[in-house]
Amino acid sequence: MSDLDLAFGSSGRAPAEAAEARYQAIARSDGFRTLVRRKMAFVWPVTILFVAFYLLLPLLAGYARPLMGSFVVGHVTFGYAYGLIYYVVAWALAYVYVRAARSFDARARELAGSDRGRKGR
Repeated sequence: MSDLDLAFGSSGRAPAEAAEARYQAIARSDGFRTLVRRKMAFVWPVTILFVAFYLLLPLLAGYARPLMGSFVVGHVTFGYAYGLIYYVVAWALAYVYVRAARSFDARARELAGSDRGRKGR
């Protein structure tokens, strides 16, 4: 094996060019497009849900003072309860995202691994 083969691989391409070509092949595959579509179908609704939940507190504090000042349990007002629920929602969404991300990552690894088996890779 020549030094050129060691430096550029058997295809004669520079490593960056070979990696780019490999990425383009994966990006054009139906499996990758399906993965991206599923990931976006998950990420956007979760993001919108969190932002809406996050922005609702200042809106309620400004425009629904009687609701925010109403007592829900003992001396705890709705405003304080909603503020505490922030943490529960943030942690729950983080947990859901991590679980979903694991499946997205596993599928991405499968797609990257299946491309390695093709001739010329």
